[in-house]
Amino acid sequence: MPTVHFTINGEPVSCERDAMLLDVALAHGFQIPALCHHDAMEPYGACRLCLVEITQGKWNWIEASCTYPVRDDGIEVLTHSEKVARYRRLNVELLLARCPESEAVQRMAREMGVETVRLPADGADKCILCGLCVRVCEDLIGVAAIGFVGRGPERRVQTPYDEPSQVCIGCGACAELCPSGHIRIVDDLNTMTRRIEPFNTEHRLVPCPECGRGYVTEKQLEFLRRRLGEKAAAALSCATCRARIRATELRRACASTTKTL
Repeated sequence: MPTVHFTINGEPVSCERDAMLLDVALAHGFQIPALCHHDAMEPYGACRLCLVEITQGKWNWIEASCTYPVRDDGIEVLTHSEKVARYRRLNVELLLARCPESEAVQRMAREMGVETVRLPADGADKCILCGLCVRVCEDLIGVAAIGFVGRGPERRVQTPYDEPSQVCIGCGACAELCPSGHIRIVDDLNTMTRRIEPFNTEHRLVPCPECGRGYVTEKQLEFLRRRLGEKAAAALSCATCRARIRATELRRACASTTKTL
């Protein structure tokens, strides 16, 4: 793979051709804000907070670094120029207007020095429409229990017909990747149920055979058995108990090896 040489904030860096600029910058210690970026997913460029300024010869432009493949030697990248800061502040204002209650967006705004929002609030939830939840459910899990519905200001993430999803397995991947706190997993160990909010989808939890604590949904366990076959046996107890069992087995193996020596 060819190597590309360029600069970020005046410092020389190099990377493989077609590597995404945001990944390269982060790998070299340059901090660039982003809400819709996750290593598990392909870049999408939804939040527009990872903007950078790029200069190549006489050309200069603003680009979303998460979706910009580095292909040319000699480009100059600025991660915190005044132009970049101005664009980012505007974009975070737009996000605040849509999601005024999102702690993640509020924190990002404070870091950028945004104290007031010049735009009227037009959203009632914390969803920034980054699409991470939709894509992880469809592309990685392969279930597609949620999706985008509506257009323009009415666009939102929802289950089909706003009804509890019949195909959701309750794995929680959507909540794990949600950067704004919009999606939440609520486990009730008294009733052994898991609720996916705000979709109002409920699941029965399976108790861990070791400690009795509910740790996985019935549908998720069935899903793992179909996907993994015999390997699914590794998921038949909770993570805490699995770690304890492995530690016990390791101690026994070490003790047995010591006696043999």
